[in-house]
Amino acid sequence: MGAMNSRPLLVAGRLAVRAVPAGLFLWAGLSKVFDRQESILAVDAYQVLPDAMVRIVASLLPWIEIGVGVLLILGLFVRFAGIATAVLASVFIVALVQANARGLAIDCGCFGGGGAGDGVTWWDIARDIPIVLAGVYLGRRPVGPPQLDNILGVMGDHDGEDPKSNQT
Repeated sequence: MGAMNSRPLLVAGRLAVRAVPAGLFLWAGLSKVFDRQESILAVDAYQVLPDAMVRIVASLLPWIEIGVGVLLILGLFVRFAGIATAVLASVFIVALVQANARGLAIDCGCFGGGGAGDGVTWWDIARDIPIVLAGVYLGRRPVGPPQLDNILGVMGDHDGEDPKSNQT
């Protein structure tokens, strides 16, 4: 396969690296944002935050997930969105690992629900690793097609490379 023929595949791959985490964050955020009580139960079930912080985190987290998801879908402030993706997914992994290690019988609460459950599985933990990697990739290589950053000339995400030559 020549370089000319691989371009659509590279663009599709680049879009997937943004779209998959975006879809997951939007799904997670939207499933929690309208059921604040379930979000509070989910955050509290991890038993890592003081009571005063549980409500704050449970209220803000869905909106942060939605915001990052929207930025990724639009391709706006891609470096920031990529770093936020990697940080959020890393925090989620740490929370899941500690819940698993402590044997907490909770639902992960990732996509709504929360509280009591069968416990966090290794699958719950493993599924976040590709999201961290996607975030790291986007944080390091924010310029690519198609994204609003290119159209609006947002060069705060520019990493010193010529955006026309860095289309992957």
